[in-house]
Amino acid sequence: MSAPTSAQWLRAAAARIAKGSELLALERTKRLIGWVRSVWARTMGWLGEASGIAWAVRLAVLLGAAWILRKLGLGLAGAVARRLEATPSLMWIALALWLIAAWRAGNPKRPAAPAAAEAEEPAEEGPLAGLTVDEIRALLIKVFGPDPQVHVAVLAERLTGATGSGWEAADVRAAVEAAGGRVERGVRMPGRTPSTGVRRKTLPDPSPASPPPSVEGVVVAGQDSSTGAATATPTGSATPAPERGGEPRVKPVGQGGVVVHDPAETVRHHKITL
Repeated sequence: MSAPTSAQWLRAAAARIAKGSELLALERTKRLIGWVRSVWARTMGWLGEASGIAWAVRLAVLLGAAWILRKLGLGLAGAVARRLEATPSLMWIALALWLIAAWRAGNPKRPAAPAAAEAEEPAEEGPLAGLTVDEIRALLIKVFGPDPQVHVAVLAERLTGATGSGWEAADVRAAVEAAGGRVERGVRMPGRTPSTGVRRKTLPDPSPASPPPSVEGVVVAGQDSSTGAATATPTGSATPAPERGGEPRVKPVGQGGVVVHDPAETVRHHKITL
């Protein structure tokens, strides 16, 4: 097989760098989105744990922190822009590093990292470990009690008392999400200021249990069949299980009556009459 020409090699290299750049961009974007979601969930959970004056104080702290971070971010971005303008060679260094990373990421023989797939799987830790969706729904409905809506902080306290495990606001949110419910803001409870909570109507009911197996039997003539075989009261002695000679033989007699022939004792007949 002949070696590829320069044009073919350049096309293959450009395709590999383009593919690697796409993979790098997707990976960085996913990491950024995951980090933002994690920070947002922790922040909202921390805010939802409080109520009343404590909730207002925490909100003020968050607003102050956001203002400070905004100032720091703008200052840092301006400093980086001025630095790049003063030394344009840094752009070429950054471009070279990106091309190297894209070349490595676009390697067609590079195996998929198993750690990434494992990271997407839910961690089997915490109070939710080993619980099915129906069990989570039943547990949440149980701790709701007669309340139509409950704050996340109150649910965490009730779940901790019901299970004996430590439940945090993040665990409650994860449980509600797994159960198919919805966490909302502005949920009211008697004697408490509005806060983040869950409404009972947003939680689906657990799947109904499978019905017990039906019991078959003989319904006596004149008895309503809807009452079931369990309520049938045949006259005469019960038919013993045959020890030999095969299964009992049932012979209809008249209207609604039957005669059971027992092969084990052919001289004894068991009759169910009107």
